[in-house]
Amino acid sequence: MKKIIIAGIFALAFSVSASAQSKKEVVKTNKKEVVSMTPEQAAKKDGVAISEFLGLDGTKTEDFIRLFIMKHQVMQDKSGTVESRREMSRIVGLKIEASIDSKQLEKLKSNTELYSQVISADAIEVKK
Repeated sequence: MKKIIIAGIFALAFSVSASAQSKKEVVKTNKKEVVSMTPEQAAKKDGVAISEFLGLDGTKTEDFIRLFIMKHQVMQDKSGTVESRREMSRIVGLKIEASIDSKQLEKLKSNTELYSQVISADAIEVKK
């Protein structure tokens, strides 16, 4: 009799714990997905994005890709400081402004997501 009661209690306990586990809710966060890319891959992605958005020719696209390679090398350097990253972001912004005309610059700055991506405004913090 004791064995039957104990077996019943265990069956009840396991069924309650199993149903409690299945009712867990998944909490979604609004964090950005981090993908590791080489500086060359990231630069090509940025160069193509800015070229397609502004309708640039092949020469300017290649120039931007070379600029973005340097930018991503500095941004991905683990020994780099916050100051060096800020300076690179500032330099990239100035070079972009010098390379395109005022209408294209206005169009680029109106797309804040793309503009912050190409100058790496959100990647300045030192990653440990």
